[in-house]
Amino acid sequence: MKNRSLIIKIFIAIIAILICIFLYFNTGLKGFERKVDDIELSENINKIAIKSDIGDSGGNGNYSTYRVVLVVKTEMTMSELDNELESKNITFHYHITECKGKVFESPRRFKLTFEKLDEVNDFSGYYFIEFIK
Repeated sequence: MKNRSLIIKIFIAIIAILICIFLYFNTGLKGFERKVDDIELSENINKIAIKSDIGDSGGNGNYSTYRVVLVVKTEMTMSELDNELESKNITFHYHITECKGKVFESPRRFKLTFEKLDEVNDFSGYYFIEFIK
């Protein structure tokens, strides 16, 4: 009887852990990051790196805004890249800025460092796309 009770408790614990893992990767910040990463872009746009974090929206200062930053490399202009994203009917806000180094910094005191850009010397054609939810 004790073994049966122990097996049931272990089974419940495993189910709870699996539910938590599912929720972590499919909702919240990681879920938002996955949605951004799943955006299909044309073949002349190369996804270089993606990072996410929670930051300030600039409204109430509670640092509860999901932010995902995608680094892309393309021969497109910023305007052409914006048109490409608009054609995707993305349901969340985004901002495109030229990449001038490995650190992305938004006007809202939000900063991410992309180590994958350490080896880049010429940032021509590199853009940060900040997605906000």
